[in-house]
Amino acid sequence: MKPDLELNVECFNLKYTLECGQCFRWECTENNTYVGVIEDRVIKIKQEENKILVWSSLVDNLEEVVCEYFDLNKDYVSLEEEIAKIDKNVEESLKYSSGIRILNQPLFETIISYIISANNNIKRISRSVKDISRKYGKKVVFENNEYYLFPTLEEIKNITMDDLLECGTGFRARYIKNVINYFIDNNEFLINLKVMDTDSARKSLMTLMGVGPKVADCILLFSLKRGEVFPVDVWVKRIMEKLYFKDNTSIKEISEFAKDKFGKHAGIIQQHLFHNVREGNI
Repeated sequence: MKPDLELNVECFNLKYTLECGQCFRWECTENNTYVGVIEDRVIKIKQEENKILVWSSLVDNLEEVVCEYFDLNKDYVSLEEEIAKIDKNVEESLKYSSGIRILNQPLFETIISYIISANNNIKRISRSVKDISRKYGKKVVFENNEYYLFPTLEEIKNITMDDLLECGTGFRARYIKNVINYFIDNNEFLINLKVMDTDSARKSLMTLMGVGPKVADCILLFSLKRGEVFPVDVWVKRIMEKLYFKDNTSIKEISEFAKDKFGKHAGIIQQHLFHNVREGNI
């Protein structure tokens, strides 16, 4: 079937971008073809060398949505050339992971998803997000299959602790319910986050139950376009100790080091390092 959209792309690897731990709504259906949900629509996207083919349940402003979500308007060719000059570790990493992009994901969904991610694995996170969407989100039929959009705050406002537990959120159910209630009572919170400076936004996020430094930084990087943040989990801590410290180092020290060394590109460098340590490349 003819795609709804074809785009030429440079320095873009669909597989690396969707499988490096940023997001939880995509499934690989065949080689280099993925189906997922972006806000108000279902997307099927396939990469053929330097071209992407896109099919969607909603074609209105499709190019704008795809370019925004996959950060296709940014010049990653120049970006990778720039960060490769930082040091040999980054340069070596890029040999194995060129084409990773930072996704720009919906804010409310990202906050809930990353609260679920605490002490969890990607398979369980994805299942919980999918279950919440199926129970509370809008159904969309696409290519004879049923998909569900992530619910809006209004659609999910009456969710109970038992409902969340049935969705496999475990101890995080209490956090999610608390945050949903907070957003209902403070409807300017999400709007204000978008215009705050990064430090203020991080502090505001960390006032939410279930949001610590790592979760806050993931939200800042993967939804609020704060490319200077450097989320540190056990994988990133391990690779940073191996490459830069050679011994056990605190997360705070690693974060401060990354801020000074990697600057405004810390987030994309984190993704390259994260991908490569998971794949055993470096």
